[in-house]
Amino acid sequence: MKSFLVKGIVFLLVLVTACKDSDEDNLSKGGSVVGKDFAIKSPNGLLEVNVSTGKKLTFDLNYGGTPMLAKSTIALQLGHGIIWGGGRELKDAKEETINESFSTSFYLKKTVTDKYNRLYLDFGDDFDVEFRVYDEGMAYRFISKRTDNYKIYGEQADFTFAENNQIYVAYAPQSSFSSNDKFNSSFEEMYTLTTVKGVIKDKLIMTPMLAVCGNGKKLCIAESDAVNYPGLFLSRNSNSDDVLNATFAAYPTSMEPSANYGSHYQVGGYAEYIADCNGARTFPWRVLCVAERDMDLLSNDMVYRLAAPSKITNTSWIKPGLATWDYWSWWDGRGEGAKTYDTYKHFIDFAASKGLPYYIIDSGWALNGSSLAEARPEIRLEELIEYGKQKGVGLILWGGAANFSDGDMEAICQQYSRMGIKGFKIDFWEYDNQRIMERFYKAAEVSAKYNLLMIYHGCPKPSGVERTYPNIVSYEAVKGMEFASTGFVGLRDMVDYVVTFPFIRQLAGPSDYTPGAMKNIPIGSQWSRRSCEGTRCQQLALFISIFSPLGTLCDGPTNYNNNQESIDFISKIPTVWEESVPLDAKIGQYIIIARKGHNGEWFVGGVNNKDARTVTVPLSFLTAGEYTMELMRDADDAAMNAKHYVKEVKNVSNATSLTIKMAPGGGFAARIY
Repeated sequence: MKSFLVKGIVFLLVLVTACKDSDEDNLSKGGSVVGKDFAIKSPNGLLEVNVSTGKKLTFDLNYGGTPMLAKSTIALQLGHGIIWGGGRELKDAKEETINESFSTSFYLKKTVTDKYNRLYLDFGDDFDVEFRVYDEGMAYRFISKRTDNYKIYGEQADFTFAENNQIYVAYAPQSSFSSNDKFNSSFEEMYTLTTVKGVIKDKLIMTPMLAVCGNGKKLCIAESDAVNYPGLFLSRNSNSDDVLNATFAAYPTSMEPSANYGSHYQVGGYAEYIADCNGARTFPWRVLCVAERDMDLLSNDMVYRLAAPSKITNTSWIKPGLATWDYWSWWDGRGEGAKTYDTYKHFIDFAASKGLPYYIIDSGWALNGSSLAEARPEIRLEELIEYGKQKGVGLILWGGAANFSDGDMEAICQQYSRMGIKGFKIDFWEYDNQRIMERFYKAAEVSAKYNLLMIYHGCPKPSGVERTYPNIVSYEAVKGMEFASTGFVGLRDMVDYVVTFPFIRQLAGPSDYTPGAMKNIPIGSQWSRRSCEGTRCQQLALFISIFSPLGTLCDGPTNYNNNQESIDFISKIPTVWEESVPLDAKIGQYIIIARKGHNGEWFVGGVNNKDARTVTVPLSFLTAGEYTMELMRDADDAAMNAKHYVKEVKNVSNATSLTIKMAPGGGFAARIY
């Protein structure tokens, strides 16, 4: 495969500018000043952000008396030596309190509260900067007022930690399809616990990234509303031991389908700038979420609430739900793994029998690999679509990003929408430079025009765009169950991973982890294909703890039909929620969370790491009254026989407290109605 050297440079700015003395009185009289300081607090008063507009534009962050970030510099560098940041005259500053809420249909909760204190800084004709401080964190963004074309050569966001904090790091894994470009990534990786000083210099850290600050308080760095702009990485580029720098892919001068792997993009070169902009616009939010308790991270929705509201007026056609999927099965290449008309009908029949609204047809249906131009004639795709329609099962087709988003996007969406296809699963984006992010957004926009759902795989992490286009029903950017099926990763890592990434990656948005393995093996067992370390009950609980408006079942119909109680339980679990209540959680150890479906039923999921533990689960989140609970918990011998579980049916109320033993790699799942 031909290799390409990265010729672009990611710019990190060191601003050395002259600055006038601070003149606070001048601003209050309607004039302009260069230096002024502001202190903004969260509505509950616990979070304080100090902003300085002097020689450098900086902020620091304190939470409940604990320093989280020391003075951190932010700026944008444009061409011709123009800097948006420090040393610029401040024309006006406005502070206000906002207390609003909005309803959702495809999220973790029905109503999202949007309450914050805002500081809006007006720097004249070119740009503004907006800060928002919530009880759950802070965010800032740059806003351009220019009307011409301009380029961003670099963005400075130097996150200066108050001490050498521990951090959970997922380094961006370099794609196996490009050996020389560190920005070519699958965005799938496990977490390593290190320190700020211990970060490998110049390696890319994927965001969100989580830091453990003083008194165990957590700080998560993320972004929101990343539209038409490269995605945010972090790295340690300077000699400072306490600073992590924002890092971005440069703008590709050429980006074409790979000569060897046509479904993948290949960047042929980079410009000296990171973004090409035209006219007034907002730039992505830089988001810093805080939490005193680990479990508070599980309900932090700052990324979602900061994203632009829905652009789809009528969303009645967007139907969340569960999907069967043939990827695990086709690794066998026979039986349920055969890519034939009869096999596809078999999956449709299974989905219909369990009330699953979708079937995702993975690679193998198309006449030409990952192309979406034409189906293999022998699978009789139009007949399958009609058969699925009669059975109440919609079909979703897999395809490659390079085949989908170059030129033919509109024609492809129009063609398959007319045929009755319900959506696409588009894979192998593998970059998050500005050109990819443009196509990422356009794919959602065009597919929505034709009432098509969109699942992104091999993709950058979410940044709230699923609020803007709720037809985006899931993203990968997570090391999911496909790795357990194929043995690409140590199975023990998966058990720890499922009690780690929901505190970090899932703050960004939905995670297409694809749980549901029926071949469950004890920790430390010899791996075999289509098996998964950990217990049956953990696999059930993952459908509750992991959020994805379209939830995908990894295993095949035969394995599910041989485990009727398990599939019957899974098929009742909603994928979007009216309410979510974390009950107890420790990052890397366990998660216990309750969620209420729109039908009024509650589901409680418990997920455990490799250490056996007993947990207490109070049901005080229930309203008054008597309920029936179906509980699936680890059997006493589940540590050795991971498939073994106990099903209990009992009456409960909000005064009930459960005591449950979770095996190593175990869990429990409860339905309360």
